[in-house]
Amino acid sequence: MLHIFKNAFAGAAASLLASVAMAETTAVTIGGGPYLDIPQLSVAMDKNLWAENNLEAEVIPFRTGRSAFEALLGGQLDFAFMAEFPAVIGAMQEQEFRVIAEMSQYTATRIIHGGDPEIDTIAELDGMKVGLTAGTNVNYMFENEVAAAGIKVEIVSIGPPDIVPALVRGDIDAGAMFPSFYAGAAEALGDAYQEIPVDSYGTHFILVATQEMIEESPDVVTAVLSALYAGEQVVISDPEASHQSVSNVLGGTLSPADVASASVNYAFKMQLNQEMLELMVDEGEWIIGRGSIEGEPPTAESIAPFIDGSFLAGIDASRVTLE
Repeated sequence: MLHIFKNAFAGAAASLLASVAMAETTAVTIGGGPYLDIPQLSVAMDKNLWAENNLEAEVIPFRTGRSAFEALLGGQLDFAFMAEFPAVIGAMQEQEFRVIAEMSQYTATRIIHGGDPEIDTIAELDGMKVGLTAGTNVNYMFENEVAAAGIKVEIVSIGPPDIVPALVRGDIDAGAMFPSFYAGAAEALGDAYQEIPVDSYGTHFILVATQEMIEESPDVVTAVLSALYAGEQVVISDPEASHQSVSNVLGGTLSPADVASASVNYAFKMQLNQEMLELMVDEGEWIIGRGSIEGEPPTAESIAPFIDGSFLAGIDASRVTLE
């Protein structure tokens, strides 16, 4: 009888310990905001995929990826979503972070204007005023396009939310803006809205982690990526559910149909590849060339240490193809 009681007590204790272990969660703080650009995040939030990975995630929206990155470097975030461009600057300044995944790529970059409908190439902007936000990936893209076309334009530096109003007033002839402002430009310009497609560049949306998180909590890094990877399976296998999740996270400001329409302009795939590394090096060379940062131009060897593919490779080795 005593043996039976001992076994029963041991079984109950083991069950209790297992329940406690399963109930333990790790709190993480994530800089969010690009919920349409990164539906994996929206699905993870909407369906609470964090809990399945023993995480309690607080996702704080930021208006720009750059501001989220600054918060991360300042110790206010564990992870942050943003475009690849701020990470280039961070790597060149040897900041304490690592890129752990590319989440998506925008594939419909464009220049917008409200002028002659016949103006449908960069070359036809010769001699015009073009508004953009200086020192950004859009500035990098546009200067490369201008150089390739062999033209001269007057670049007017304008804050992101002010480019569309400047177009409407006629202060500038065209605008190179972040994709999140395209819809507003179309609405503000109405029938005058015109666009020039650009296929040489598309924003890469990435996830970065603090160096402290990488070194001290590698299991948490893997758990965050696992939740997002599970979200991506929904994005791929059930687009309608994914579109609904994005709409839910955005508080219904975009309908699922609106999300579906916008999503055709993205490639959603968690990965780390040579193409993005080479882009980051080229962006770094451009940054040095315009004098934004002093020093030697970056190389693949100097940027690569700031990209850590080990965590994503541990989930799906096929997603990491860095040389």
